[in-house]
Amino acid sequence: MPLNTSDIFFISIFIAVIAIRELYARGFLTMEMLYTVAGENVTMYTILAILLFLIRKNMYASPTPAPIQNQILTTINADIKDLKRDMLALKNDNVRMQDDLEWRSEVRSRGL
Repeated sequence: MPLNTSDIFFISIFIAVIAIRELYARGFLTMEMLYTVAGENVTMYTILAILLFLIRKNMYASPTPAPIQNQILTTINADIKDLKRDMLALKNDNVRMQDDLEWRSEVRSRGL
């Protein structure tokens, strides 16, 4: 199963959070180090950016398309109606041509 971009993004965020927490729990990373790298406002901006990213992604999601099966069935039904109408027209033309042929052969046999 291939991963899409949002899955990879969330997995990387998860790994980063776990790594930072483990470094902090073992004493390799202190709060002073974290504040020098990222001030207090940066964490809030990061959380807001992630939330806005998720909201924007979900807000512009395309609406669910109509079921393809219904579209196909509608198209097939219309095509079948057209074919039935064309077959009826061909049968009528065939009957008319046979009547004309019988009439001509009857006229020829009478010698008129």
